[in-house]
Amino acid sequence: AAYQCPRVDRRALEMPACTDRAARALARARDKHQAAVASAAAKGEHFEPQHLDNISSGRAVCADRVALAVARAEGAANGDFTSPISQGKNDAWLTAGIIVADVVGAGILGMPRAVRQFGWLLGPVVLVVMLAANVHISLLIWRVRMYYEPCQSASTYISLCRGAFKKAPKLQRQVFMFLTGMSQYSFLFGLMGLYLLSAGKGLGMLFYHYRICLPVWAAIAGAILLPFAGTAREMGSYKSLVWINILTLCGTILIPVCYYIVVGVDAIRPEDSHIEAIAAMTPSGVLSGLSTFTFGMTSQFMLTEIISEMKDPAQFPKAYVTISAPFQFTAFMIAGLGGYYFLGDRVTGMLNENLPFNVPFQVAAACLVIHMLISYLIKGVVLCRAMLSTAKEEWSNPEDSRKRSLAAWNGVVISCLLAAWLLANLVPFFGEAVDLLGASFTPLSCWVIPILMFIRFYMDAEEKPHVSAFEWFCMFCEMVLALILMFLGTYSSLMEIRANWAS
Repeated sequence: AAYQCPRVDRRALEMPACTDRAARALARARDKHQAAVASAAAKGEHFEPQHLDNISSGRAVCADRVALAVARAEGAANGDFTSPISQGKNDAWLTAGIIVADVVGAGILGMPRAVRQFGWLLGPVVLVVMLAANVHISLLIWRVRMYYEPCQSASTYISLCRGAFKKAPKLQRQVFMFLTGMSQYSFLFGLMGLYLLSAGKGLGMLFYHYRICLPVWAAIAGAILLPFAGTAREMGSYKSLVWINILTLCGTILIPVCYYIVVGVDAIRPEDSHIEAIAAMTPSGVLSGLSTFTFGMTSQFMLTEIISEMKDPAQFPKAYVTISAPFQFTAFMIAGLGGYYFLGDRVTGMLNENLPFNVPFQVAAACLVIHMLISYLIKGVVLCRAMLSTAKEEWSNPEDSRKRSLAAWNGVVISCLLAAWLLANLVPFFGEAVDLLGASFTPLSCWVIPILMFIRFYMDAEEKPHVSAFEWFCMFCEMVLALILMFLGTYSSLMEIRANWAS
């Protein structure tokens, strides 16, 4: 199969034998090391590691490289041209930070609008249910990757889908791989456009004294982002930015809420605005609120890439359930319930847009800019790596430091940035854009496809995972809700954008 693929070095067919020889050389080096340590201890001497034969350590490096080449050849023989990551680098805490940076993005600023559709009593209940559903579906993806052998080496969402449907009929496998790639990359691209739009609005809010139009601010945000995007080829490349992102996220939420607390409800809430325990719900309002909740909490379309960068993927439940999910709950509750309480049912746009023009307004805007740019950076790594892998697979390896590889990476980054800027200026409505993304691509990519992958895993696995009747019922409810949002929610969002287009 490798001979039939022009993108695979034909020498890969000989590499298994080379791998065996390199492994034997490494074993001999370890035996030599142990013998040298024992000999030095018997003589009462101190053993220096440099006494080892340097050739043996070199062979160990060659063994790793050969094993990686063999993995590429085997993947290419099955039609997978993505670059496998030989070993992750991120621990559970960094992974939790990446998940927070991935999940808690622009959607959290629209949480007051979502709570408004249900009321201050029913809204938090819906929020908790939606968050629990997202955690459950995320763990379904993790179970597929961890316990289904064809998926254990998956480093991309598409390769996970390929492994999950390995035993399915060919047409079924091809259809779901197409839907997975289409929905993931379309969703990523839509998010990048939304993040660039939000960063541009943040710059305009920060420097509100200057009368510069939104497209120019968005272009300036892209220029600020470019040096980082051109050098970050893994989600954990800039570890400090992950934690800065969380700090600025807290600032984006807490500064407006704290200002509202200091000033008081009477000075903030509009006269004709009020709050209700259970709001007068309408079909379009419920769909809008559920779409915002769905958009603001989902990360399933990137979890395979996040898990593949972990040192120990078995620690993923700890990173998500015990670290990330409680932070998400706290942030969503403060933003959603706090914003609705102070602004009432007249709340519109982003949470920080309701501040008056003053210093807290500018500080919150600065936090928004940094948060949106780092969120763009994380999403952009996944999309740009996939695009480069499709065009030139061997250049997509993040450890490839050759000039042509770096040039190709920056070419893809700049192209995506320009396209995202264009998208940001086509639909410059924050609330409606969030609803549209939450209703269209989010249910398909983050709910429907993961549930179907798990069902396929359950059908084909020799050792079937334990699934209770209650969990099957939960998956059924999640699937029904996802399908409702996909069709009715998307239609409602498009009608809303159409109605506001002229303004």
